[in-house]
Amino acid sequence: MNHLEILAQVPLFAPMKKRELKNIAETAEELLYDPGEIIIREGERDGRLFVLLDGEVEVIKGLGQPGERLLRRLGLGAYFGEMAVLGDAVRTASVRAVGPARMLSLRDFNLRQAMERHPYIAIELLNVMSRRMQQMEQRMLKALGGLVPICASCKSIRQPDGSWVAVESYVKQHSDADFSHGICPECKKRLYPQYED
Repeated sequence: MNHLEILAQVPLFAPMKKRELKNIAETAEELLYDPGEIIIREGERDGRLFVLLDGEVEVIKGLGQPGERLLRRLGLGAYFGEMAVLGDAVRTASVRAVGPARMLSLRDFNLRQAMERHPYIAIELLNVMSRRMQQMEQRMLKALGGLVPICASCKSIRQPDGSWVAVESYVKQHSDADFSHGICPECKKRLYPQYED
């Protein structure tokens, strides 16, 4: 299967026209990684988006540090690195090959321009972020456990001393979780109805 055919099966790129996919595929570089090799290192600046062709990778927060934790595993057809490309920011986690891994590296893919031309790309990214937020929420609940008194209006949390803090502050105080932002399906429907099917 060539790069064009592979990209056509990735949800982020699937709705694109063949000509646009061909342009992206032509800039793609195929890379091979050995088991345990680091593909992305947390804290670095790297403008590449990756599409996994073969193998499996682990997304890890705090790699090699106390409290290191596995965030997720990704397999065939998954893409990663989109947040740093989108926001021109540092990598928020490391990615390591589990076994031999083969992937496409898209260095010159301008995600912002692509989203302006193809709003469905933004919706796909929002869906991915929403799923990641749900997974993080589940991990947070496991880590925090018990009953957490939360304001029904502003969502602040009451601490044992009676003071109220924002949920982000509470979670940072009680776990090693980090926050990213997304939009749930209901808010997406309310705020961006033009992108609903």
